[in-house]
Amino acid sequence: MGFPARMIRNLILDWSGTLADDLGAVITATNRVMTHYAKPTLSREAFREIFRLPYTEFYRDILPDVPLADLQALYLKHFPEDDSHAVPMIEHAPEFLQFAADTGRRMFVCSSAPLEHVLAQARVNGVDHFFEHMHCGVIDKCAHVHDLLAKHGLAPEETAFVGDMRHDIHAGKAGGLTTIATATGYESVPTLMQAEPDILVRNLSALTHLMRSLTVGA
Repeated sequence: MGFPARMIRNLILDWSGTLADDLGAVITATNRVMTHYAKPTLSREAFREIFRLPYTEFYRDILPDVPLADLQALYLKHFPEDDSHAVPMIEHAPEFLQFAADTGRRMFVCSSAPLEHVLAQARVNGVDHFFEHMHCGVIDKCAHVHDLLAKHGLAPEETAFVGDMRHDIHAGKAGGLTTIATATGYESVPTLMQAEPDILVRNLSALTHLMRSLTVGA
């Protein structure tokens, strides 16, 4: 499928691994939960190999006997909040957001990360003003995308879902959207390509270059 950049008036953006480099903080919080239950901690490589969305499936595999509500509460308790300033934006993300704003595109976050974490990181990095709405704490993006489109009156043919994991691509496909995978986050390129995104970019700078010469247009 060709990339209809001229027609993309709306961007639904994943947060973790797509816009924010929070992998280290997420692994830290996860390992604190593991330690709480006397389970072995995960290296960065091991975490990336087994982590997947919806995150409920990931936790069902590693801590199958713990209620989800307990895991969510512990994760929030153990997330390194005092390190929130150390969660930077992914390289080129601020420039991409500015480009999208300058070309009149509406932007929304759709993330499984807790709202309080996304808001704090967005504010610290000075990018919170770019987003019309943040849909956070979303467990199943494939189900939620329909509500998001309806809530904001977004036409699927004018909307792209940008993310770094297969679940993001599956969610975009579920909503009939253009799907854009970026190779900057939680899943490797071979893993990402299993979801067959419409477009794969190495980073958001490449996506900016791809869209730069085209305007939103009527």
